[in-house]
Amino acid sequence: MKVENLTIRKVGELKTGVSQATGNRWAIRSILLAWEDETGESYMCAIVDDDVWKSLGYSEGDTATLNLRFRTKPYQSGYVSNDIRIVSPENLQ
Repeated sequence: MKVENLTIRKVGELKTGVSQATGNRWAIRSILLAWEDETGESYMCAIVDDDVWKSLGYSEGDTATLNLRFRTKPYQSGYVSNDIRIVSPENLQ
């Protein structure tokens, strides 16, 4: 989903690791996004692969149009997590 007029409030530190499932290396950042709505300023935190983030060229304080993918994952324990990702346009599916 393309979302316009998001302000990049905070770019988190780079986190890296190796997938236990695939053995592939990964590198991600957390990005705090803000936008104006009827209640004032609202926020969400999104995850982005570091290579995608670098290709977008944004910095803290920029106003951006971003492609976001929203997923919710339920676990057997009953815990439910939301996964909000900034993705390249070709990866929206």
